[in-house]
Amino acid sequence: MFLASALGLVVVAWLLASTHPVLAQSAVTTISEGLDTAAGTSYSTELTLTVFVGNMIRTLLAATGIVFLIITVYAGILYMIAQGETEKIKKAKSMLTSSVIGLIIIVGAYAITRYVVDALSEAATVTTTTTAP
Repeated sequence: MFLASALGLVVVAWLLASTHPVLAQSAVTTISEGLDTAAGTSYSTELTLTVFVGNMIRTLLAATGIVFLIITVYAGILYMIAQGETEKIKKAKSMLTSSVIGLIIIVGAYAITRYVVDALSEAATVTTTTTAP
């Protein structure tokens, strides 16, 4: 038993000692090259402020959707287990109404913001017109 444990320990030590940092670097290079090939010009390691803000807005909207789903499911469960008690039914309906109103406000704010940003970026774009002589 001791001999098998010692042999296993030696094998594990040999495997850990025989790793090379070059292999890890080549794996990173291979992955990066694969991403460049698959994504073409859309893959970039440079993160601009506008891309970062866009990603944050997308993440916050996704989180809002998840919170809306959780509140809706919870309100539905409260409604189902209310067993005719008017106070519990009122609470469930109130939660559902509040979550829907909150979702409408957030989607509306996103739509207005998107419209304003698109309008401003279109107005800021310089266009040149040429006239024929």
